[in-house]
Amino acid sequence: KQLLKEATELVIATDADREGEMIARELIEYCGYRGPIQRLWLSALNEASIRQALSSVKQGAETYPLYLSALARSRADWLIGMNFTRLFTLLGRQAGYTGVLSVGRVQTPTLRLVVDRDREIANFTPKPFWNLDVQLCATGHSFLAKWVADESVTDEEGRCLDQSAATAALNALKNSQAATAITVDTERGKDLAPLPFDLSTLQEVCSAKFGLGVQETLDVAQSLYETHKATTYPRTDCGYLPESM
Repeated sequence: KQLLKEATELVIATDADREGEMIARELIEYCGYRGPIQRLWLSALNEASIRQALSSVKQGAETYPLYLSALARSRADWLIGMNFTRLFTLLGRQAGYTGVLSVGRVQTPTLRLVVDRDREIANFTPKPFWNLDVQLCATGHSFLAKWVADESVTDEEGRCLDQSAATAALNALKNSQAATAITVDTERGKDLAPLPFDLSTLQEVCSAKFGLGVQETLDVAQSLYETHKATTYPRTDCGYLPESM
């Protein structure tokens, strides 16, 4: 705070996201600084990225909307959390529940998704269905053909629910020596390379493949970024790399 009184210009160099922007702006507001502000936008800590960021420092006004976005997020979290937690806790007590019913802008919709999925699993009724696959050969090439049942005996996913229809199709296939191609459709496609991980996707994959918890994955990613300079900024919801890399 004392140093800011002597400063003629300030450069924000916090994390390159809206939360990093808010941390810096709140400190600036608290210290009462009113001078010019610039923004160092640094998404990776390798030498090339640092040099690129230093040579292209942004004006503070360019990233100020990120602060407003983070401020709106934090105030919405506080207002919804404080007020609705009190409301539902009191309603819970009227119904005989003595604990705290926590409500949050993110946690409550997420909880609803979990509850809905749990109910779907609990109420799921298994239904048998039948598929037919046949190995065909044409012009020296072998390929797998799948039987497509009539819509009258299929569910919304196209699976045959009628065993007799599947059996009839199987018998017809066994009695056939050849198949005739009625139409041939050719479609040219292009598969784009997948984007690098954002934090939530990285945590999801590490949980499924390695059994790592959310915080454990973040700690490893943070270490790779800060200590080893091996990755870009991990606390991001963007999958694109900086041009300097």
